[in-house]
Amino acid sequence: MTATGGHLLVVEDKATMRELLERILSRQHQVETCSDGVEALARIAAQRFDVILTDIRMPGADGLAVVKAAKAKDAATEVIVMTAFASVESAVEAMRLGAYDYLQKPFDPDDVVLVVARALERRHPASPLGVSPPLRSYRDAVNQARDSASRDYLSSLLRAFDGNVTRAAHHAGLERESLHRLLKRYQLRADAFRAPSDGHDEGEPDGD
Repeated sequence: MTATGGHLLVVEDKATMRELLERILSRQHQVETCSDGVEALARIAAQRFDVILTDIRMPGADGLAVVKAAKAKDAATEVIVMTAFASVESAVEAMRLGAYDYLQKPFDPDDVVLVVARALERRHPASPLGVSPPLRSYRDAVNQARDSASRDYLSSLLRAFDGNVTRAAHHAGLERESLHRLLKRYQLRADAFRAPSDGHDEGEPDGD
């Protein structure tokens, strides 16, 4: 992983969803894709990935098999499972097996880039953020912890870069506009994290 991206594997049997995820994530990351769990198991056996995003329900090997194989190959690989509402219980089971988090379909593209940024930060903790608690996974109290952990992560990100949205977005592998939308959602203002002596960067809005 570099400051702006990681090596990702997207495992999704629906071509439209696979192409969407590749389009969202390839702006900042090296992304490989495969269309079923069996192919994913072969890829995982052959190489290492920073983050794997996998659908839960697929023909052949399912998402749980992908989680098990990924963690057996490299315990530091973070796995994000994707699921429809009816399969949320399977997603929670995947987290018990070591998955980092889950995305419920249909999902917002901003949520995808945010959870990948947080997963990469967890895999590579030696970063300017210098914190680990906000990067926790959500095995316990998943729904309540999600918003709290995401808000903590964004706060840590802004604090590390003195409220500079451009630099913070670059570090997290986010588009600047995407980070602004996330800050608005979580009711965070970039200027609240600026050092008193810094003032405003030219062209840098408050982030509200």
